[in-house]
Amino acid sequence: MPVVVRLLHLARPKGAWLIGCLPLFGFGYGLWERGSTVHPRVVAPTIALLFTAWLLGHAGSLWLNAVLDRDGGAVLLGRAVPVPAITGPAGYLALGLSIATAGALGPVVGGCSLACAALAILYSHPKVAWKGSALGGPFVNAVGYGVLSPFAGWWASEAPLTWRAVVTLALTVSFMLGLYFAAQAFQGVEDRERGYRTLVVTHGPRWTLKVARLLIGVAVLALLTLSALGVYPRALLVSLPAWIWTHRHLARWAALPSGGTGRHAGQLVGRLSVGVLLVLFAVYAAHFGGMALGAPPGGCGTAIVPDAAGC
Repeated sequence: MPVVVRLLHLARPKGAWLIGCLPLFGFGYGLWERGSTVHPRVVAPTIALLFTAWLLGHAGSLWLNAVLDRDGGAVLLGRAVPVPAITGPAGYLALGLSIATAGALGPVVGGCSLACAALAILYSHPKVAWKGSALGGPFVNAVGYGVLSPFAGWWASEAPLTWRAVVTLALTVSFMLGLYFAAQAFQGVEDRERGYRTLVVTHGPRWTLKVARLLIGVAVLALLTLSALGVYPRALLVSLPAWIWTHRHLARWAALPSGGTGRHAGQLVGRLSVGVLLVLFAVYAAHFGGMALGAPPGGCGTAIVPDAAGC
């Protein structure tokens, strides 16, 4: 298999778009929060830079991780292939390009990319390998994916800081941490062979999936409750069936004594993606529907609007 093809497989393109969309989530939320009606053409360059920067960061992170793990078994949203000698240097190059691309949007966005790159190195460098730590792995994923990535996009949107934005960020952290723990549930054997002290090694796959269900459940339940109260558009309640579908999958998966396989993790990502897409569809429907009826746009049109939103 050519080196370029192997690098592509190691970057797990099926999941790359998900990571690339994390800062776009923050950017879109920021525009929604302040009720922006800016034309997509105006924000397209910012969206392209954010997506490209985090796509490069994703590739760099996974290439460094591939050098550390050298997977031979199931891989979430990818396949195990021999790791080329160039993978490590390519990883550092991709992280550098990610920082440079994000820096075009200012020092704060560039700083977020720089911090994500530093976390990626701490996560996968053989002399540090926070990935195998009971605290290091969750910390890197919570801060890198849950905080810094959406925050970079939110900052680029020039949105005001509101209590609703803080709550949304907290729910994002809980959601991403839950996904992180679920993704390791089937990797107990390999993690133990590598000497890692991940949650699946110390407590087993069932406990790991219980933690994942709790974290994802808290995020989803809070989202739906706040939507019903009017903090978010009540249209978001349309996503409820997808979350029930996801919960049932996690319950069946947790009942398996072996921790299941990579297929179970892939199915979870698929169900979560459906839920997220339904939420986005509902947000857009509420936004444009409200505007058509003469109501305030975006976050300015919910039943409860933070004073700091400036609506």
